[in-house]
Amino acid sequence: MKCACSAILLMAALVLACRPDRGGSAELGTMSITHAVVPAPASPSEATAFLTIDNTGLEADTLVDASSPEAERVVLHQMTGGRMQAVSVLVIPPGGPVRLAPGSFHAMLTGLTRPLVAGDAVTLQLHFARAGQIAVRAPVLRFTEAVEEGSPTHH
Repeated sequence: MKCACSAILLMAALVLACRPDRGGSAELGTMSITHAVVPAPASPSEATAFLTIDNTGLEADTLVDASSPEAERVVLHQMTGGRMQAVSVLVIPPGGPVRLAPGSFHAMLTGLTRPLVAGDAVTLQLHFARAGQIAVRAPVLRFTEAVEEGSPTHH
């Protein structure tokens, strides 16, 4: 009986550890977007988006712009020394992921067209110099869920 209980607990732990990603994903050529999420914002006019960009190609690409029909503007930011700083472009090297995650790079959506709540989704349009435009749907999750999904330790 002890063995059966241990097996059941092990199976439950494996199922929980292998839960599917909650974030949105999209691919275009050598560019892959995964773990796209928006934490439910405290503000009715601003939100943050997290995601991972993978470049499986042999050459770097550059994220040159981002937009969303749900926001007036999408601006890339980087956290540096506890301060948020606008970034005009983001180089995506070949073979390695770039994460827009808490405490690092992220996308700020300003001038939201409507208040966002958990359960909504936001379309992000990412414009790359080489790959072109990729659209991804990012679910709006409770803050802790979104941070967990966008965290580098989750991947």
